[in-house]
Amino acid sequence: MVTVPSEMSAAVLVADREIAVRRLEVPAPAPDQLLVRVAASGICGSDVATYRGLHPYKRPPVVLGHEFCGHVVAVGADVRDRAVGDLVTSAAFSWCGRCAQCRAGAVNLCRARRNLCHLGWHGSYADYVLLDRTMTFALPADLDHEVGAMVEPLSIAAHAVRMIDQPAGKSVVVLGSGTIGLSCLLVARTLGVGPTVCVDIGSAKGELATSAGAHTYVDARLAPPAEAVPRVLPRGADVTVVAAGYPGVFADACAITRPGGLVVVVSYFENRQDFDLNAFVSAELTVRFSALSTPADFGEVIARVADGSIDPTSLVTHRFPLAETAAALRVADAAAGLAGKVIIHSSDAEELR
Repeated sequence: MVTVPSEMSAAVLVADREIAVRRLEVPAPAPDQLLVRVAASGICGSDVATYRGLHPYKRPPVVLGHEFCGHVVAVGADVRDRAVGDLVTSAAFSWCGRCAQCRAGAVNLCRARRNLCHLGWHGSYADYVLLDRTMTFALPADLDHEVGAMVEPLSIAAHAVRMIDQPAGKSVVVLGSGTIGLSCLLVARTLGVGPTVCVDIGSAKGELATSAGAHTYVDARLAPPAEAVPRVLPRGADVTVVAAGYPGVFADACAITRPGGLVVVVSYFENRQDFDLNAFVSAELTVRFSALSTPADFGEVIARVADGSIDPTSLVTHRFPLAETAAALRVADAAAGLAGKVIIHSSDAEELR
């Protein structure tokens, strides 16, 4: 038996760029839900966007956090395949299970999905998080908690990389060396891709890209990607992954992708993008958009982190306890070009191992 208290600590976004650690009531699971004691949570770019007041629909007051792992401490009456003590991770959303997309396995396209950190459903920057059973995935009991917290962003990457037909030997350029971009690199490398080039700004991101296995790093502060990447790949990239939303990113993608090549877009955009469609038409580029992930993507990633073929630990650069979530978000907000993945640990993380 696990004793669950009536209250928990939670880092609440109370206003733009203002976090307050408060005591909240611990929610009780409905019959088809489970309650998880959070062990570690990652800060996502969408969390930072919400923190800045730029997210399209998430608003304070809210507890952020959707990249995490933790141990099940209570299960609803209808939950049969999860047990107290299980180490689990979760998708960032819950799906209806009834629509055509869900029945086909494309739960990421469910129009009735509900999102963590929205409409009163608090996220994982807290001692406990309440989850629908269908959105959870079992992890190996001995998996490192930081790796467990990275499974969700890795699943986003796996879904994007799945768009590449016959990836073995193909050259890949990743525009944006944040967590999602470098996760795409980690996943692509397991599929035997050819030369890999990562693009971002600053030497710190270059160190992260190199540690993740990139063959070449292009610092966009030193030379425009449209000029620098062709020096490395004169024939152009077979595949370009757009994992950044800066103005001009589509023009760069078009310029560095070989005629007839593939552009995979996994980034979301805070602002409208202007680009020349005729350039894409004349190069006969294929453009595919990748949204979220599916249970199949989680299954693939969990298998690969379990056997060690994917190891995301080099992406983690900063660690904070839950009580210092405000400082963690300030680092993620202000350290563009410097920070990799910022992880928030439970105050009793060691006891949870």
